[in-house]
Amino acid sequence: MKKIFLPSCKVKGKYKSASQKLQRYLEIKEKVTTVGCCKVFCSKVCPEDTAVVICNNCAAIMEESSAVQKIEFVWQIIDNDPEFPFPDYHGEKMTIQDCWRAYEKRSVQNAIRSLLHKMNITVIELEENYENTKFCGADLLEPCTDIEKKFAPRRYVVNGADKYNPIPKEKEDLWLQNYCQQIETEKVVCYCMACLDGIQRGGKTAVHLLELIFPE
Repeated sequence: MKKIFLPSCKVKGKYKSASQKLQRYLEIKEKVTTVGCCKVFCSKVCPEDTAVVICNNCAAIMEESSAVQKIEFVWQIIDNDPEFPFPDYHGEKMTIQDCWRAYEKRSVQNAIRSLLHKMNITVIELEENYENTKFCGADLLEPCTDIEKKFAPRRYVVNGADKYNPIPKEKEDLWLQNYCQQIETEKVVCYCMACLDGIQRGGKTAVHLLELIFPE
């Protein structure tokens, strides 16, 4: 029985320093074994192992294509650490963008908000939040990928087929800009790379939760 940390290929690629800090923290605090891509390692884990994830898509793939019975998000682990040295953002207002890939994970959503409050961030909610969110950047504006269909068919095909509304590629930016018009704050906190990309393309300053927790 061991804890396996899946650091997310996209998160590691974009946030190298913060990802390294998170990895060191988890290896010391949780004694995790850091591995690589979820699509590779999902077939190499045992039922008694625990998968620690940062990415909502990694979570979906591990839920459906691996034998693990327990999945933990890094946000919950950090939120439950009474000794974590949170940075202070001095009450700055930021909007929280919930991700459709984790719409049903209320405990994770609550942990994320708890982290923001602990960092002294004033959280602004969107009307479509928690389980009502229908946003995942441009991902839902394009057809579901073959990889998603293969590794997490229950989430993306059986339960999520009606969430995909493809539009012409050249119209995506306009759709995202219209979406972002409802957002009052300049900064928008995301915990999904597709959401982050979509918010940026929509004209707002998207900030990943990881870079808030582990700033430069």
